[in-house]
Amino acid sequence: MEQKILTGDCFDLIKELPDNSVDLVITSPPYADIINYGKNVSVKKVDGYCDWILPLFKEVYRVLKPSGSFILNINDKCVGGYRNTFIFDLISRNNSETNLKMYDYYLWHKKSGIPNGSDKRFRNMTEWIFHFCKDKSQIKFYMDRVLEEPKESYTNRFENDVPLGQGEIIDGKRIKTYKVRHIKKIVDGQPQHTFKDKILPDKVRPDNVFRFSTAGASRDNTIKHPAPYHKELPSYFINLLTDEGDLILDPFSGIGTTSLAAKELNRKSIGFELNERYADFSIKRLDSIVEDEYIVNQYTLDDVFVKSYPNYSSAGRLTGLCADDIMRCYTFRGTTKSVGGYKWKLEKK
Repeated sequence: MEQKILTGDCFDLIKELPDNSVDLVITSPPYADIINYGKNVSVKKVDGYCDWILPLFKEVYRVLKPSGSFILNINDKCVGGYRNTFIFDLISRNNSETNLKMYDYYLWHKKSGIPNGSDKRFRNMTEWIFHFCKDKSQIKFYMDRVLEEPKESYTNRFENDVPLGQGEIIDGKRIKTYKVRHIKKIVDGQPQHTFKDKILPDKVRPDNVFRFSTAGASRDNTIKHPAPYHKELPSYFINLLTDEGDLILDPFSGIGTTSLAAKELNRKSIGFELNERYADFSIKRLDSIVEDEYIVNQYTLDDVFVKSYPNYSSAGRLTGLCADDIMRCYTFRGTTKSVGGYKWKLEKK
């Protein structure tokens, strides 16, 4: 399947795509006023964020097929000590200024997120994922591909009911059935129960909190992109919302993670990236060419070299220190100067 990475401004490049030509748009745009994305990529302020990005939403609507979806990963921020509402303003203005419909929203729980917060604020380990579409009656959505094993809390709900054994075989699978007890009325102070059959499925629908990892390894081993997401995130939605051979678009392609996921799942993809270095790296990454590999180096406080580690996870495991704290020494959010009495630096191998 063909994977394209185009260098340039997504607001211009998307206008070159035909109407109704894309099956899934999935992206994580630059967050407001937080991160430096490199040369030619300006940081957007909170106050002007909606005005900046909404024209892209209108183009996304145009290029999406009626069966398509738009997945937006984004996060808000605190301004002046208060949680800013620009994300909610964006959703509200989308509903009034574009024809995209908000189909649903999800939360990304970052399993290995960087510690943050303060004594008066909880650690923020979640980000928003918004799901838009053109037509809910035509949208592709393959729930059967993402069904999960039922949690113990689900099956325990029926522990006081009356089991009927293993039940019948349906589609080659033996299904457990239960007589589920309901209280219909109270007679002489005693509950009178009624029973009806319930089949417990082998698989259940997921909840709307996705527990994807972060992509700290993208800062350790290949290229120092400030905010990569893990391949798990685009892979999940590509699998859920598209078929093999479909076309995936990422307007803010970064280091090509969405395109890599699309390639592995036998989908076509187009990525737009303004930063030439990231675009060039993405092309090499898709061709399995990796250059400028990075390692984590340990130094004394006097800058005397101690040891090298393949990545921050390995450094944490072998030293007994918190791996996330080590990463904070050298990432874009790094406010930590040292960990465990050592300096930690990300350097070319």
